[in-house]
Amino acid sequence: MHKNTNIYNETKGGIESTLLGFSTSIGPILLFVGILGTQSLGAAYWATLVTATVVPALCLLLRGHAAILPSTRTASLTTYIALVIQLGLASSGSTGPAGMLSMQQLLLGLAAGSLTFALASALILLAGLLRLGNIFKMIPSTVTSGIGNGTALLLVWLAIQQVVHNGWTTALIAGTMLLCYLLWPKVQARIQWLRHVPSTLMALAIGLALGANMGGGMQAAAAPVTADAAWIAIQLWPMLMDQHFGHLLIVGLPGAIALALVMILESTSAIGVMEMRFGLHIDANRQLVVLGGSNVAGAMLGAVPCTGSPLRCVANWSAGGRGVGAAVTSLLLTGALVLLGGSWLLALPSGVVAGLFLLQAPLMVDRHFVQRLGEMLRTRSLHRNGTADLGFWITLVISLAGFFGSLIWACFMGIGLSALAVLRQVSNKLTAQWAYLDRYRSRRVRSAGEIANLARQHHRVGVLRLTGHLFFGNSSRITQLLEELHGDAVAVVIDVSQVHDVDPSGLAAVNWIVRALLDCQLTVVVTGLKRTASGELHELLGHFIGVEHRVDLDYGLEHCEELVLQSATVQAMALLSVPLGKNSLLADLSEDDITTVLMLGEHREVAKGQALFLRDDLADGVWLLEEGAVSILAGGAYDDSAASRLATFGPGQFVGEMGYIDGKVRSATARADTPVRAMLLDKASIAALIERQPTAALIITRNIARELSHRVRSTSAMLTEESTDNPSEWANSSLSAFSRL
Repeated sequence: MHKNTNIYNETKGGIESTLLGFSTSIGPILLFVGILGTQSLGAAYWATLVTATVVPALCLLLRGHAAILPSTRTASLTTYIALVIQLGLASSGSTGPAGMLSMQQLLLGLAAGSLTFALASALILLAGLLRLGNIFKMIPSTVTSGIGNGTALLLVWLAIQQVVHNGWTTALIAGTMLLCYLLWPKVQARIQWLRHVPSTLMALAIGLALGANMGGGMQAAAAPVTADAAWIAIQLWPMLMDQHFGHLLIVGLPGAIALALVMILESTSAIGVMEMRFGLHIDANRQLVVLGGSNVAGAMLGAVPCTGSPLRCVANWSAGGRGVGAAVTSLLLTGALVLLGGSWLLALPSGVVAGLFLLQAPLMVDRHFVQRLGEMLRTRSLHRNGTADLGFWITLVISLAGFFGSLIWACFMGIGLSALAVLRQVSNKLTAQWAYLDRYRSRRVRSAGEIANLARQHHRVGVLRLTGHLFFGNSSRITQLLEELHGDAVAVVIDVSQVHDVDPSGLAAVNWIVRALLDCQLTVVVTGLKRTASGELHELLGHFIGVEHRVDLDYGLEHCEELVLQSATVQAMALLSVPLGKNSLLADLSEDDITTVLMLGEHREVAKGQALFLRDDLADGVWLLEEGAVSILAGGAYDDSAASRLATFGPGQFVGEMGYIDGKVRSATARADTPVRAMLLDKASIAALIERQPTAALIITRNIARELSHRVRSTSAMLTEESTDNPSEWANSSLSAFSRL
């Protein structure tokens, strides 16, 4: 049963893709006759037959992806016909009207055009072998969506043209076909046995029946045509021997490159549509090899450019086709229709032709674009909060360019606009922008007064984090940063720890911005220099006169914060010393309880650079800081310069508080950054306090809990604002250290 279901789905997918894509399959006939005249009908029919059968068969033999069904497409076919005309005129030195080729000029144009087409296909093959496919796949989805929308608009316009030129019967037939296509799935849901009949086939059958019964609206019958092997391209190539071959090559080479690019764009757009809509992963390099190889052979046989057709691909996949069976079914059915249809291909009722155009349009248009457009029309608002609409507007421009102009130029316009949009974003992302103390803070735990002071003056310290690669692509952006720095800034921190490499342009830009900042009398602090992977940047900044250095961003921020705080003399003097009775550990205690605690504690003085305690030491109690600053380090030795700082505490604060609670070993080291005067409330004192003043001990425990909560919140905020080499590890170590200090 499963096998039968697969066969049914493959057959259904092949039929759907054939019927919906049939108007593109006969594109060579329609465009050759329309542009080159009826004298090209024989060549057009032969090209249609070979392109619809031989080239897809070669794609299967070369093991192209089953989801990518090849067919002729408007952009590449138009480019090829333009090449035929250009080379046909160049072969005789004529500069007459493009549509006035003589038969001799047509033959020479087809011979030279097929040779140029073969060269373009060889370039595509080479691009695949050089593994350049992923570069072409990077063409933004806005381009693919815009081309699809433009093609859908063209199909609707062609249907309207059929209606305008052939009257109301054509409109009735086309409208009935579209209505049948939309309603048929609902009928199938009610009548199970009808689910085996594809929607497109049913719509086509109704359209043909209406056309036969109504009689009117028929297109003029084409002249009889048959498959004629005389149009094989390699049989025409000897005609070029009598021509100035070098001149034709020079004339045709730019066209060959342009044709190769258009074919690659068409194929990668088909890949992009299938990957975006159905979540597939398609090897672009293999597809280029398949595309180039099959088209080289097709060019020698007289085919026209054949690339991945999103219309056929989406129709096949939507109908359930998943393998080679659907591709084989589509190949055989398309070949049979072209071969057997012959003279009647241009005699289809105009209503059926218009209906086929309308049935293709829904599969080509981008649904998300339509939803966004509908929302804008309903709300009468051109912008939605929290939504990046730039891609929508680029897609709209490409769609209109493809409809009113040329699909080829729409491709190039889309690539250009998307590239500019990407560069606009990259110019900001590659070098970052100035941030200030409202976003970055050091890990030094500060008093409420210091925090409020820094908050009021946050613009006085600019922070610039350079990341990734500093090269010619973003060097000009670096030089623009000076004029963007806030006018109140007195110091800047430039962190280079995440810079991977620098080229001469990047070095020159960094050198310029640092000198310019120094010339503005700003304090420049460079951090993370030892961690950068660029030796050139290390050499440049390591010997820069006037620049201060700190081991990491944290210490750089602390230094600049101190500069800001010291600028307020009165406040700075007030922060030099905080009486022990005002320590935050003793908040809310009565005067008598404070006196008792101070009598129990032991006064200590610690020299700068010495340790209050070391990691893995047994907890000896809690330290109340009266003067000086103490840093908590993740390392096990107080003189370890590579140790990461977890926090820094100052007068009026306390450290080692968990010794008051559980007496377990220390999880970090406390180092005196300046001469420190403090009081140690040791284990014996803590035990005596719990016994004599249980209420005071309970209040102190509550103060510790409140302080721990504040530190955890500060740690979480820092994790959301700055990136580290291992954020989760840093967080765990920080919280663990805070929990057992």
